[in-house]
Amino acid sequence: MALLPVPITMSESCLLPQFDAREAAELARRLFTLEGPLKLLNGERDLNFLISDERGKFVFKIANAEESAATLDCQHRVFDRLAQAKAFPLIARALPSLEGREIETVTDAHGQRHFCRVLPFLEGRMWADFEISNEQLLTDLGSQLAALDRALDGFSHAGLEHALLWNMETTAVALEQYKPMLPGDDERRLIEHFETSYRKQVLPLQQQLRRGVIHNDANRQNVIVDDSGSRVVSVIDFGDMIQTWLVLEPAIAAAYAMHGQPDPLACAQAVLSGYHGGLALTGAEIDVVFDLICMRQCMSVCLGAYQQKLEPDNVYLGIDLNESRETLEYLQGFAHAEVREMMHSACA
Repeated sequence: MALLPVPITMSESCLLPQFDAREAAELARRLFTLEGPLKLLNGERDLNFLISDERGKFVFKIANAEESAATLDCQHRVFDRLAQAKAFPLIARALPSLEGREIETVTDAHGQRHFCRVLPFLEGRMWADFEISNEQLLTDLGSQLAALDRALDGFSHAGLEHALLWNMETTAVALEQYKPMLPGDDERRLIEHFETSYRKQVLPLQQQLRRGVIHNDANRQNVIVDDSGSRVVSVIDFGDMIQTWLVLEPAIAAAYAMHGQPDPLACAQAVLSGYHGGLALTGAEIDVVFDLICMRQCMSVCLGAYQQKLEPDNVYLGIDLNESRETLEYLQGFAHAEVREMMHSACA
């Protein structure tokens, strides 16, 4: 079956916006009346500053120059929908500016325009703070993601129509483009092992996979948990949100849940079990979930390596690269039929 003929590119214009802390503080004060100390936060495409104001803690976000206002407005409308459905204990809502707008426009020293906005800082600990993820947390993560996807059932917005490098429907196209940039033959052979299985197992079934709007990036830096590390408080960073195959939601979360864990497949099973309990997966979706998990790891390796070349000082980009490679090396030793049966068992 032919691959989706979608051109995928990553340009150097995806570098983080060029504003220093002093400039950001002045913009936040002038546009949103926020005053207080700033702390730079991690970000792949946005420049994020934590501001402690007398009203509380907020995140001042300056979007990449390529980000559209429609995409940002789409995120805000999703927040409204999730709040109405009470999908998470904590949900961010955009703070209006002094002029009553959720999105403002700013210009950097080089004349480049950017959109900016303010979201409340959601208190809690990051999933990444816990070296070992317990089963309760992973099951709850799957359940909460199912609640998110149920809340977005039927949601539509013009901002969903945008090119996205991390679109798993075009993953084989992306790998063909960025795989040659891997440092060695061993890594390329590792990627091609799973790529072959993806083409064989997933592409023939893609018409049977249900579609919906998903978060698409429930990684360890985007999930907020309680102090015990057993419950999910919220999910942040909806910048990769997309309308695509529903099964990708638990597959992506499971891919990150495997990283650095003593029993990676048991972690994937826990996420899948939680999701299936909240939004039942079909037989075809369970059949392909392992291949989708592996392809997410492949994308992390290939795209992470290239992004690091563009931004060698952006440590956030390399967080998952090595762990994805190690997970793929581990999974290579399992027979496909064996793991597929494990995924079905998790959804029994």
